[in-house]
Amino acid sequence: MIIQQFPIRRQKRANCFRAKKYLAIECQEIWGGSHFSRTGWSTYIDRADATPGWIGENFRQSIQSSEYFKTPGVPFPREAIAKVNAECDPLMLAFWGKLAEEFRFADWRATHAKTAMVFASWDYELTDHIELRASKGRGGGHSAWLQGEDDGTVFHVSISASNEELGNVIIQALNACKPSYL
Repeated sequence: MIIQQFPIRRQKRANCFRAKKYLAIECQEIWGGSHFSRTGWSTYIDRADATPGWIGENFRQSIQSSEYFKTPGVPFPREAIAKVNAECDPLMLAFWGKLAEEFRFADWRATHAKTAMVFASWDYELTDHIELRASKGRGGGHSAWLQGEDDGTVFHVSISASNEELGNVIIQALNACKPSYL
């Protein structure tokens, strides 16, 4: 019997959000799941000022600063996940709270409520291509498209692409989203 070995997929992740007022890029770190990064690059800008070059430059910085902490094949202890959440959640709330204040949203939840969101992942040890997945809005959250419904919602771009090329592909992915504000 031959057992097929699959390569270990260590990923870097970032999320891109676009609302009527802003564009935000959120760095993720991977433990027992994805969490707002404690040290990675997360930023936002007024949507009117979000050029493809700015988007590409800041997205690249965000996904390159993402960290992978999971040990393949080893379950993540519950107490470690609780510790990660205790460290990451206040940083996430501060980031989105600052954005809410600057763009005059009621609170951080309102900043998420009506956005297009792209999930980005990069198997950085295996490829130079980043996968961008457009989402469907669900009011206060986002979900992936079901298999068979996802035609035209998955994009790939090289980490080596220029800032402008990278930004343009991210804009294409954001345009493929079905946000809850439409």
